[in-house]
Amino acid sequence: MNLADIKPAIESVTASLIVTDLRELTYLATYPGMISIGAAGEVANDVKFHQLSTLVYGWMPRIARIDPSHTSAAVTALGEALSASEVNYKLVRIKSISDCLHSVVGASKLLHFANPNVFPIWDSNIEAFRKISDSDITSVSKYMDYIDEIHGIRREAEFPEFYTKFSGAYSARLTANAIPAYSISHIRAIEAAAFELAR
Repeated sequence: MNLADIKPAIESVTASLIVTDLRELTYLATYPGMISIGAAGEVANDVKFHQLSTLVYGWMPRIARIDPSHTSAAVTALGEALSASEVNYKLVRIKSISDCLHSVVGASKLLHFANPNVFPIWDSNIEAFRKISDSDITSVSKYMDYIDEIHGIRREAEFPEFYTKFSGAYSARLTANAIPAYSISHIRAIEAAAFELAR
């Protein structure tokens, strides 16, 4: 996936500003609140991990399955994720989180809400859009490849122009659906564009 692949999302969003699917409306309306909770404060114990995990699973069709034998390592990894940057995100022990939740997709959502500037949301829709031959949404290494790809797109020379246009279309969609406009990170813009085109 590259920038050229996701550019059509601008037109797609602009052409369908009104959202009638209640699940999609819920995603749009709850996103800023999820981010504010995820990125707030330190991870001193398992309470924040439990709160964020159950919050994230409100965006998923499955019930959270938190494995207590992995919680301590997952809490440590969440702390790493909160302070991660584009430079050091590969040091975050994502597998500890996915082992605790029994889901790499769930881990990707938790990581995104903890640090939306670094970690993109990943799921089967995104993988269908990417058309990766050896796709495996249960693989942490495949999720890492996806993160690398997203950051590569963000570094493309034409990305700032894409981001401005996509963010404008996204804000127009929010306004058209009576949702107060909010800004999204570069990483969220790329992932949301891919998701838009995957539908």
